[in-house]
Amino acid sequence: MPVHDAVSKLLLRLLLLAAAAGLGAAALLPVVRRGGVDAFYGRFASPAAGSLVLGTSRAAQGIRPAVLAARLAGQFEGPLLNYAFTLTHSPYGPAYLASIRRKLRPGVRHGLFIVAVDPWSLSTANGAASAAGAEAFPEAQSFIGQLHQVSQSPNLAYLSRYQTKPLYRLPLDYATATERLHPDGWLEVNIGLDSAQVRARTARKLLDYHQLAATQHLSAGRLEALRQTIELLKLHGRVVLVRLPVGAGLRALEQQYQPGFQPRMQQLAAAFSVAYLDYSAAPYATTDGNHLQKAASEKFSEQLANDLTSTR
Repeated sequence: MPVHDAVSKLLLRLLLLAAAAGLGAAALLPVVRRGGVDAFYGRFASPAAGSLVLGTSRAAQGIRPAVLAARLAGQFEGPLLNYAFTLTHSPYGPAYLASIRRKLRPGVRHGLFIVAVDPWSLSTANGAASAAGAEAFPEAQSFIGQLHQVSQSPNLAYLSRYQTKPLYRLPLDYATATERLHPDGWLEVNIGLDSAQVRARTARKLLDYHQLAATQHLSAGRLEALRQTIELLKLHGRVVLVRLPVGAGLRALEQQYQPGFQPRMQQLAAAFSVAYLDYSAAPYATTDGNHLQKAASEKFSEQLANDLTSTR
């Protein structure tokens, strides 16, 4: 093959590769800008917050900042961000507290902080201790404990360390995902809601939590971290403890697992002069006994906004 033909073919291949890379980048950039990388990324690519929703996946799916902001317009500093993740990533502890500090905008004095509580977010595994004998907090090794840049767009630290899918798949996965993280941090989940599907998921979820109850206990360290979280946030505005609605089976298990949880939260709220709103028995529909259905999350957020107004 003549040299010039080989060079021409090589140049053509390079041009095709460059074009493909350009098209891939063009498809990828809007997904990254919208925060649609996964169920977490957008919270770390949004600006520092003036108000926060905190907790685990119950709060992530169950509390909608947009609904609260519409009902409580002008009553708190924004933006209001749902900064709740999962039971694995954001139980109350030193790592979550440090991440909250990083996410909160300096100088906020009139924020609104909804702190979702339940027995599991204050629990730790039996025998969980460091080599030195101190209580161990596994989430410290996750992005909650390791990611120091939490208000950067694009958040290259998160994308390079914690986003595990191949980048070329993100646009397609975003278009077909059952989970959609909104810019305000609310996690929208779209899954089947016929009665048989809900019953099956509820049975599986209840089994999971029975296993947790058998292997965990109330954590003094997590309870202390919750106290420190409230203490921190009170310097920046209004704090409200909230217990979200759950199914009857899970509620009964929680009562059996930690029978003193309710008076403990009431005492904690009284000690800090903050409100405690308990909706655990409220009849809102769930997807699995643990997470509110999408329509129910809107109704619940409306109810919460109304109660926040009346309890000022």
